Formats: sequence, structure tokens, C-alpha cells
Amino acid sequence: MAAPKEETLLARCEIPIIDLAHIGTETCPMKSVVKRIGQQLFAALSTKGLAMLVNHGVAEEKLKAVYADLDNFCALPEGCQAQYLRNPVNKHGYVRPGTEQFDNTKKELRHSFNITTLSAAAMPAQEEVPEFTKHTVPLAHDLTNLSRVLLQALASVFGLPTSALLACHSGMLKSDGNNPSCMQLLYYPPVPPEDKGPCCHDAIAYTRCGAHSDRCTFTLVAQDSEGGLEVKLNGSEKWQAVGHLPGAILVQTGELLANWTSNLLPAMMHRVVIPDGTYARARGRHCVAFFCHPDEGATIPTLAMAPTPAPPTFTPHTHITLHHRLLNAAHHIQKRFRETYA
Repeated sequence: MAAPKEETLLARCEIPIIDLAHIGTETCPMKSVVKRIGQQLFAALSTKGLAMLVNHGVAEEKLKAVYADLDNFCALPEGCQAQYLRNPVNKHGYVRPGTEQFDNTKKELRHSFNITTLSAAAMPAQEEVPEFTKHTVPLAHDLTNLSRVLLQALASVFGLPTSALLACHSGMLKSDGNNPSCMQLLYYPPVPPEDKGPCCHDAIAYTRCGAHSDRCTFTLVAQDSEGGLEVKLNGSEKWQAVGHLPGAILVQTGELLANWTSNLLPAMMHRVVIPDGTYARARGRHCVAFFCHPDEGATIPTLAMAPTPAPPTFTPHTHITLHHRLLNAAHHIQKRFRETYA
């Protein structure tokens, strides 16, 4: 008998879907469509904390190519991988499983490769992963441009000139050290069998990614169909599975956007759990996340605006309440990075 399908937010039609068709380009957007998208995005992020974007212009083939390149990188000998370990200055490079921990009670099974510079010299060598740079750079450009479109949409609903938020995020992936935006390639390997079963008295507790909110303006997430992503909707303490919508990209609120809006758009708490079932546990999971950050010198503004409709009651997490003591984006990013890699 087949296992029952997981009940997801998408299956219950509880995640807003925003159609970006006809919005134009990030350099020449359609103003009326940008305004509509801004209203839809604000409504989604204030009531749910996330939305699914469709017709966003990022080809599925580009994502699949990057997933395959990351698989090839993870298959390299450890000595080869060690050449590309995360740079402590610009945060670019490979992060081994267990290095970045959000849940200290479990072992987190996650490979990641952070892209903060598009320089070919910082990418895996051609003879090791032949098309890594060829596939990664265009995808990074696509997600940067999509972020710029969303920043203009948000500016419109905040009553700001459409260029206002672009000016605060002008350095995304420009490799000059003034903006910490990052495209992160993620591979969650199959789960070892020793963490489950009646004989495993000293079993290792595994997870794929512990609960956290992102320390950025917003995050774009493209994922394969393997599942595991769970969120706490705004005003709820219940973990719920998101589900998979083929071809869609998820956008979720980050801590800085929560701060800018005085928590009208609360930061989305999320995690990636180990799936149930032997077959699902034996399969890997792939994901690309783009963390849209403001420039390090950008002052965090407070937007005086009344939400319509009013968002649900939200109690900020402890680390979010500290936002009001932070002077600019750089202070916030440095603090949260120290917490994660402590």
C-alpha cells in the first residue's frame, strides 16, 4: 500500500502565487505591473511570510545544470574540495557539512557552495568541474535581476521612488566587498541509516537544516521536488511543509526587511527536515538560494506605513528584537554571521 502523500501548504492553496508575466525587465519595468506585483507581494509577505513566483524568467534548465555541477563538486576528493573552502573575508566558497549549524542538538547534513563573486578565478577549476563557471554565472545574473525587479515592486508599495531600494542594494554580486549578497548552491545528501531503527540505541540525530530566519532583505529559493522545507507562517508556532510547485521560485522575508517595516513583514522562520520513508531518505535534495542584501554602508530605514489588511499578531524572535539597536546593515550581518558560525 502506497504511503499517504504529505499534506503541504501548496496542496491546501495556502501560499500566494504571484505571476510576474508582463512585468518587463529590471531596467525597463512596466510601472502598472510593478505596482500590482508590489501590492500582491506585500499582502503575501505580511499575512504568510512567503510567496511563490511564476513566469519569473529563470529557466529550469539552468537550475538543473547547476545542481549537476554541485553533485560533481561534492564527488571530488576532499583534498580538491579543500582548495575552495569558504573565504573568511568575502564568504565565497565551499562549506562542508557541520560547519554551519543552526541546530546544535543534531548533525546537519548539508553541502553548500557560496557564490559572492563571479570571478572565474574563485570558481572550481575547469579540469575539476568543467562547466561550473559557465552555468553558475548566468544563473547568478538571473537571480540578481529578479531581486532588482522585486525591490522596485516593494518600493512602489512603500510609497518610495522605484529606485530607492535599488540604490540600497546596488552592489549585489559586484565583488567589491561592499555587499554581502550571496547565491548559495545547496546539496543535502542521503541520510545515513544508523539514525533510525530499534537497534540504534546510540543513534546520531540528523537534520538537513535547523530552524532559522535569514539575515537579509529577502531570500529567493529554487528547489527540486524532493521536499523537506518547512515554515512557520506568520503568527503561527506550527511547522508546516511547503511542498513543490514545478518551475516556481519561493520568496520569503528576511530579518532586514522585517526591521525596515517594523515587523509588518516578519522574518520567515524555516527549516529543512529529514523526510519519512526509506526511499525518500535515500535520495539527495538540491536547492539554490539567493540572499538579497543591502550594501554594507546602507542605513536601515524605518518605514512609517499602515498595513492593509492588518497582519496577524507576531512576536519577534529574540535575535530580531535586537534590530532596533543596530545602526546599519553591516552591523546586523556581522552579528548574525558570528552566531551561525560560532
